[in-house]
Amino acid sequence: MNTIFVHRDGKTEQVTSIDRSWLSPAPGAKAPYIWIDLAAPSIPESLVLSDTFGFHRLSVDDALSTSSAPKIEAYDGYLYAWIAGGDSDVAFFVGPYYLVSVHWRDSKAIADLIDSVSHGGKAFADGPVAMFHKLVEGAAGGLRPPFEKLTAWVNALEKRLVEKANAELVAEVLDARRDVFVLMQRVNREREALDRLVRREVVDISAEMSFRFRDVRDKLIRLSDEALALDHRLAGILTAAAGLAGSRRWM
Repeated sequence: MNTIFVHRDGKTEQVTSIDRSWLSPAPGAKAPYIWIDLAAPSIPESLVLSDTFGFHRLSVDDALSTSSAPKIEAYDGYLYAWIAGGDSDVAFFVGPYYLVSVHWRDSKAIADLIDSVSHGGKAFADGPVAMFHKLVEGAAGGLRPPFEKLTAWVNALEKRLVEKANAELVAEVLDARRDVFVLMQRVNREREALDRLVRREVVDISAEMSFRFRDVRDKLIRLSDEALALDHRLAGILTAAAGLAGSRRWM
C-alpha cells in the first residue's frame, strides 16, 4: 500500500500519485516536499523506487528484502538507511526534497507520523531530513519495550533460581541470553550507523540535525549499556543455577 503526501505552498495534502514535475522542478522553481510510505508494497507499487525515483539497484534490493542490518549509506543524490524498530524495521531513502519509507510490518512510528500529517501536523516544515529524524527517533524508541520484557523475564528467572535450579531453568536462561544478544547487536549496529550522521560523514546535514541525531544515538548507547548489564545478570544466574543444580545431582 502506498501513502503519498506532498507539501507545497505552505500546505500539506495526501495524493494518490506523484507528478514527475515535482522531482524535476523548473529552474528557479521551489520543489515541493514529498513523503511516500510503502507498506508491504506489491511489485507494481515498489516500482516507484526504481522507475519513478531511479534509485540504485543495490539500495532498492536491500529495501525490498524482508531482513537486513541497521545501516546508513550515501548514494548519488540521496541517503539510504535501514533502521531497526521494536515492531518493524524500516528502510529509508532521503533526498533534498523527498522521503521514501519502506516496511513489511506495521510500524507505530510511521503510523503516528501519518496520523499527525493527516491532521494538520507541521512535520513537513523542516524538510525530509527532519521527518527522517522523527521517524528514526520513533523507531529507535520502539526498541525499549522489547528490552523491558526481557528485563521482566530476567527478574522472574532470578526468583526461580532460589526456588528450583534445574535443567529447565538453565535452558531458559540460555534462551534469554540469546535474545538479549540479538537485541544488543541490533542496538549497537544502529548506534554505529547513526554515529555517522552525528559526525556528518555520509551527508551534509545541518548542525541542528546533527544534534538531534546525537540525542537518538545517546539513547541507544544507554540501552546498549543496560542490555550488557542484563547479560551479566544472566551469566550470574547461569553460573549459580549450574552450581545449585549440580549439588542437587539432577545432571
